[in-house]
Amino acid sequence: MTRQQKFLVFRLLAAVVTAFVASMALNWILHGHIADRERRKLFEKVFYDVGSDIRWRVDVRMIRQAMLARDRYYEMRKEPWWNDPDESSRRLRVLANDLGVDEICVADADGNLTHSARREEVGALNFRTDKGQAHEFVVLLDSETEFAQPLMPNSLRGEMVKYVGVWLPDGGFIQVGASEKSVRNLARTSVTGITNDWHVSGEDGGIYITTGNGTVISHPNEGGEGGVWTEPSEDFYWEKRMIEGFPVYIVFPRHTSVVERRLLVATSAVINCIALVFASVLAGLVFAGFAKERMRERVAKDMAMATNIQENSIPRVFPPFANERRMDIFATMHTARDVGGDFYDFFFTAPSKVAFLVADVSGKGVPAALFMMRAKATIKGETQSGLPLDEVMARVNDALSRDNDANMFVTAWMGVIDLETGEVTFVNAGHNPPIFLDRLGNGGHKFLRERSGMMLGAMPGLKYRLHTLHLSPGDMLYLYTDGITEQPDGKGELFGEDRLLFAIGTMLSAGVDAIDGAKSPLLAAIFDDVITHGADVEQADDCTQLVIRYNGAGEKRRFTVAQSGIAEASAWLDEWIEKAEVDGQSAALHVILDEICSNIVKHSGASYFELGLSRILEPSGVRMEFIDDGVAYNPLSHEDPDTTLPASKRPIGGLGIMMVKKMSSSMDYERVHDCNMLTVVK
Repeated sequence: MTRQQKFLVFRLLAAVVTAFVASMALNWILHGHIADRERRKLFEKVFYDVGSDIRWRVDVRMIRQAMLARDRYYEMRKEPWWNDPDESSRRLRVLANDLGVDEICVADADGNLTHSARREEVGALNFRTDKGQAHEFVVLLDSETEFAQPLMPNSLRGEMVKYVGVWLPDGGFIQVGASEKSVRNLARTSVTGITNDWHVSGEDGGIYITTGNGTVISHPNEGGEGGVWTEPSEDFYWEKRMIEGFPVYIVFPRHTSVVERRLLVATSAVINCIALVFASVLAGLVFAGFAKERMRERVAKDMAMATNIQENSIPRVFPPFANERRMDIFATMHTARDVGGDFYDFFFTAPSKVAFLVADVSGKGVPAALFMMRAKATIKGETQSGLPLDEVMARVNDALSRDNDANMFVTAWMGVIDLETGEVTFVNAGHNPPIFLDRLGNGGHKFLRERSGMMLGAMPGLKYRLHTLHLSPGDMLYLYTDGITEQPDGKGELFGEDRLLFAIGTMLSAGVDAIDGAKSPLLAAIFDDVITHGADVEQADDCTQLVIRYNGAGEKRRFTVAQSGIAEASAWLDEWIEKAEVDGQSAALHVILDEICSNIVKHSGASYFELGLSRILEPSGVRMEFIDDGVAYNPLSHEDPDTTLPASKRPIGGLGIMMVKKMSSSMDYERVHDCNMLTVVK
């Protein structure tokens, strides 16, 4: 090789190395900025999700205290001192202290603050005319509802206070307020453990919730509560925010690929270097082959991780709400690839309202899966705002339309069912029409073809139409994606809507159960039918299904803890049996009621007991719920007496509970919110 050739080769190598170093440096800086931005997005998303959960639990706890204050209000207003501002304020301060809150006030139907634990505020505020934080409670003057504000500065004093209110049947409302410390004391048990198994970007990351003095009450690992929060090492990113008075910490490792994109830059640099060596030397073929194999393994591993993340993002535990008897729900998703664009979801938006939906993102594979995760989080977040569904869908559409350079969209059918009435409000955003399944059959199965709106994410500013449907106990709704109806066979013939409706009717008539505990024979049979139809071709699209059955709400009443209360409960049971047309079980139901209620009256020390009655559709029967606020006692833990012994040698007690066990089909006990709840199925 001549001197000139060597010089040319040297210059070429120098140019390649310089370009390579410059490219790597530019990528390093660029991806560093991207990593910082993605880390902020991850923090914001996780804080939003955990914040929604904490606020809902705190709201429920505070509203319960407001309801207890309302119960005491009916007693206090009968007292002669009620209209004495000084004495009534003193009594309200005592009640506030008993309930663990800082303030209790009463507003009349005109919005005037007529009574308050703070004497100086009586007559100083009108919720209807005054602006700011107080004015938001006007909703309680115009509707029968509850209302909760987040922890925020008080309108009059500026200190951080959380207010909730409950309406009064004769006009006005009861409002209670609690400081940060009081909120933490009230809601500590509700928040404890809510972030168990909630890891952020790897097993080493997680969400921690503490008390004001740093004691950990919710840890990513179940059982990790009780220690004192300490700042993580420099190997972790972390951030703290106050949510409803609770310090919340989010921690995740720096080395995670979600935020540490420099690792990807380094990998890219190595691959480029190998490519340069390959272009210069034939021996590089060996290294290139090795790099490609490692990349295939990485892609396969990433795809497996993506599949796992997607599966974990949708509800998979059935039945999902162990103590919810008013409805049953089940869903399945079979993706055509490792990851898909379909999804389903269901969640409570209020104590007696459940949102449920099925959606389908345009396209397939990883891009569809990523857009699916974004759409699912957006829909759930907006739905929990409490707005009507048509407004929710409009806001979701606007959110998904922003920064949508990929021009992706999602079709969705979403409903919210009121479990007390069976009323379903729903919106169709360009999705397949669901099927209404009549509990009686008789040809009542039909598609709900109400007018549909545009798909979500296509363009901002769209409006959606709200529809209403009433379900009777036993009625069902079947939701699905187009992977069900558009599966072709070897000749190109689609499964189709007519075949789907006929198949469902035939299966139900043949006795196939829609929902049976932790499985749905109906959904399994439908999917098998679709796969059989397309046996000669591969699965064309993701197949997602959801079925929800409304069981009815039943009735519940409260009684005094006395023999007179048992007599009133027995009389009401007779009325309910006649109205519910429960044949042949009256005597057994009365025996169960007498035994359980007698134990409550004699031994519980409760201030009240409640009796709930409801029909069971499948199998036919009656569910009785006994609730009291007495001392904790699980009758199922009581050992049955040995009836083979003479009466004189047997311990006193236990025969009544044993008799109830033998007469009932099942019994279940829980201690919920400091109350005993015994469920008996006959």
